[in-house]
Amino acid sequence: ALELKRQRSGECSKGGAGEEKAGAVGNMSDVLGDEVLKEQLTRNIQFFGEGVQLDLAKSFVVVVGLGGVGSHAAHFLLRSGVGKLRLVDFDQVTLSSLNRHALATRKDVGIPKATCLKKHFSEICPECEVESMVSLFDENTVEEVLGGNPDFVIDAIDNIDTKVKLLLECKNRGIEVLCVCGAGGKADPTRIKIADIAESTIDSLGRSVRHKLRRIHSFEGQIPALFSTETPRCGLVPFDDNQGNPLDFQIVPNFRVRTIPVLGTTPAIFGMAAAAYVLTYLAGAPLIPEPVVKIRLKELGLLFERLKDREEMAYGSYSGIKVDLDEVEYLVRSLWCGCCAFVLAGGPVEAAKLNKGLWRNTNQLALVRWN
Repeated sequence: ALELKRQRSGECSKGGAGEEKAGAVGNMSDVLGDEVLKEQLTRNIQFFGEGVQLDLAKSFVVVVGLGGVGSHAAHFLLRSGVGKLRLVDFDQVTLSSLNRHALATRKDVGIPKATCLKKHFSEICPECEVESMVSLFDENTVEEVLGGNPDFVIDAIDNIDTKVKLLLECKNRGIEVLCVCGAGGKADPTRIKIADIAESTIDSLGRSVRHKLRRIHSFEGQIPALFSTETPRCGLVPFDDNQGNPLDFQIVPNFRVRTIPVLGTTPAIFGMAAAAYVLTYLAGAPLIPEPVVKIRLKELGLLFERLKDREEMAYGSYSGIKVDLDEVEYLVRSLWCGCCAFVLAGGPVEAAKLNKGLWRNTNQLALVRWN
């Protein structure tokens, strides 16, 4: 396989027949038969298995918004063997975006972000079918963006109105979608969570999207969201009045003019987390995140004491309990993810849809014998 890689690389770098060979690259569904492609994805195949890798090769994911978050999400969907990607963004690569973009270089400054990614993707994995759309998502481009029955959509847009439109359109069409909230002004990777958008109370972008969905569109939850519970370390950069009218700098109506400081590592982690969420979902083993709010030791102790009480009532003694408080913590937090077993009973896919990732009141929970 290594020798094949060298030969193919040499052919593609030459003119004439080499260019023709490069244009004749197969597609991702050849992953198990193409020796080079199979070796490139060998660690993925070992992780998921050949059958699931073939499913990924037949999958179609749309990524809307190709900044720091979206570019990294799309990048790792590509490297993980997703067969078709549609990349959507109206904006161009700028010098200031190079601190967080997944692949852009100084040579890419000034070209559309979608075009930039497609170019680099063709060098990394030419078997992937990549569509680049230099376009804003709105009522005029809905069909173009969401047509073709995508298996999943990643919303990496940083504008409230556009996010709301995309999320509603996906839900109305029955398309799975992940809403990625704000990564700007944040640095702590341990605070990143995935939960229902109804739980994104700390993230300002998620909160605004949630309020608009509920207030204007009467839509309540059931959209997974990726966000950080960290309080932003800095706010929007003030606009310099000496520069004139702020609206003169607005490329698109209703988009913010002021910028927010960004530590490049945070959107990168957001993007990779989004890719992991989508990949595991497509693999049929979706993530079931831990509760957003930490269940305190006092609450765990209360659950344990109530279990003892029920055991005494039913059996006259709680000596049959084979768990201690540490194991109760593991059961509640890691095994049951802070939610009722009935939520998980339908299997991981249904549980991922139903579980909001947080039960505010642990009085709703009770530990009982499974038998």
